Amino acid sequence: MTALLEVEGLVKHFETRLENWLQRVKPVVKAVDNVSFAVGERETLGLVGESGCGKSTTGRLILQLIEPTAGAVRFMGTELVGADPRELRRLRKNLQIIFQDPHASLNPRMRVEEIILEPLYAQGERPSVELTNYAGELLEKVGLSKKHAQRHPHEFSGGQRQRIGIARAIAPKPKFIICDEAVSALDVSVQAQVINLLQDLQEELAMSYLFIGHDLAVVKHIADRIAVMYLGRIVETAPKARLYTSPRHPYTQALLASAPVPHPRLRQSRKRLHGEMPSPLNPPTGCHFHPRCPLAQDICKSNDPVLREIEPGQHVACHFAELTGGPASTPAAL
Repeated sequence: MTALLEVEGLVKHFETRLENWLQRVKPVVKAVDNVSFAVGERETLGLVGESGCGKSTTGRLILQLIEPTAGAVRFMGTELVGADPRELRRLRKNLQIIFQDPHASLNPRMRVEEIILEPLYAQGERPSVELTNYAGELLEKVGLSKKHAQRHPHEFSGGQRQRIGIARAIAPKPKFIICDEAVSALDVSVQAQVINLLQDLQEELAMSYLFIGHDLAVVKHIADRIAVMYLGRIVETAPKARLYTSPRHPYTQALLASAPVPHPRLRQSRKRLHGEMPSPLNPPTGCHFHPRCPLAQDICKSNDPVLREIEPGQHVACHFAELTGGPASTPAAL
């Protein structure tokens, strides 16, 4: 697999405003902590985890919408971290994002045509008849009508607004799109339509996706590989078939077991994850998951587990990954 995007040792710490005269250094939130992964050409990598684990921050760091504290992001062999602003602007033609909230991500004062063509204007294009026609073609490609081009966002439903956001993202014909919870704000029936649309566009335009989500069934449907994130770190990566049938990290097992299932007996037999996610202001030493892990030993409290390959294509950051033995009450519905 040829890597289109490579993320290596990505770190982001946010300084807090908490004042403490006993501390000379302000506390920092360790939102992303040494994250590494790669996305191949025409591949979809799913990034899943609890709310607040750093998924969306990782996506914004890749696009340099937020400046990383440390680490490297290479796109088509070019380093993005610290790149010249003009070079970064040129590369952003191939790097786009679909935001989570279809209501907040569209400028209410702009017409749909202007919204869709905004990425092209940012690259130096000027309004023209050709671009107007192109905007109409994009609207039809995402299941809307050319007639919608002169309307404003408030005239559309949530699903239609997300389609407009998708049309804007594909307007510059990118090679890579970050889908940041792209369907989480939509009804289930509309989610299916948008997911199918994203898959059709990927096939037609030869794009790669980083699909950030928390709905495990949706991520399973669209992703080729899945990375599981916990408290700013990647704890497991695997092809989706292996991850859903034989998860090896205790957190991945608990995450899959927590998914809703439409059967009362299965619901009673599920293993539940106890405790709350620790604060990123003061994460646990060693393995961040050890306060909630049923397998935790003394080594987990002091030594960080390395993300290592235990099966072909399956990498796990756990000292006892070989002992986990696979599925942990994984719901059949997934």
